[in-house]
Amino acid sequence: MKTLLIITAILAFTATSCDAQLRNPNDMRIPAHKMPAAEYQGDRIVKSDSDWRRELPELAYLVLREKKTEPAFTGPLNYNEDRGVYKCAGCGLHIFHTDQKYDSRSGWPSFFAPLIVENVKLVDDDSYNTLRTEVLCPRCDGHLGHVFDDGPKPTGLRYCINSAALEFQAVAE
Repeated sequence: MKTLLIITAILAFTATSCDAQLRNPNDMRIPAHKMPAAEYQGDRIVKSDSDWRRELPELAYLVLREKKTEPAFTGPLNYNEDRGVYKCAGCGLHIFHTDQKYDSRSGWPSFFAPLIVENVKLVDDDSYNTLRTEVLCPRCDGHLGHVFDDGPKPTGLRYCINSAALEFQAVAE
């Protein structure tokens, strides 16, 4: 009887942890069932690299166009607590709202959902030998950051976004 209980417990543990055992620890992509299904239908903004370089501040250019990451805890929007909308610094598209912002203690502004699902474009990113889900602006294809599945309810997602990729527009309360 004792042996039967031990075997049952082992089988139950194996069945519940099977997905964790098969998942590559370097694969941090968002599972397909958590991906937004809508696609941006608005106008696209296409500019030459020299136009982007001339129009954007240096750090915004490096983040949005060259997919660099600002150092953690250095971006001013990480600490912003004002009510308003976070827009793409490249084209002004409204991406996030303070109602979806939370302190993830990651060092970058974090949101559990976009303002409008269509206003983010998610693509696989295999840079740095890690599989992640990159967040792009669907209007100008600017790199905003990455999204992970370790966020709070209701979505369980953490959109980890560079301050330099965003502009904040306060709204009256």
